[in-house]
Amino acid sequence: MGNFSIVELFDEYEAKLQRYAQSLTNDEEQAKDLVQETMIKAMTHLHQLDPLNSFQRQAWLYRVLKNRFIDQVRSAKREQSFYQRLADLSELSSIPEGLPEAEVAEGLAMDRIPENYRAVLHRRYILGMNSEEIGKELDIPSATVRSRIHLGIKWLRRQHQ
Repeated sequence: MGNFSIVELFDEYEAKLQRYAQSLTNDEEQAKDLVQETMIKAMTHLHQLDPLNSFQRQAWLYRVLKNRFIDQVRSAKREQSFYQRLADLSELSSIPEGLPEAEVAEGLAMDRIPENYRAVLHRRYILGMNSEEIGKELDIPSATVRSRIHLGIKWLRRQHQ
């Protein structure tokens, strides 16, 4: 192809990516988001995609889309697990019927955590960020992030006792 554009890439692969994403998610909106995220990544990697043939480009795009989907599934599992632990710490014996578990735990337990710990714990255990990424986002040293995570976990344990 040689020096192709993102528009050409989108025109050629969007429908295929949409079908693939739909088959993974069974959710049209989530599938559209995955395709959009895949195309955004492709925009920043056009130089890598340019020398590839059509099949190689498609394989690259499918791999990016699937990896993003896997990341979302893992993030959702981490979030569910974290909120369950918060619910356990809040000693919720039963969750009111009709309310999502995460919503209850977040509302009752997450709000009790001091803000400086809550921010780093959320980014670490729900978003899956590392201390360096959290530090950049919050504009604090990564050592401070690690310290706050440690102190936040210690705070949670004290609340449970």
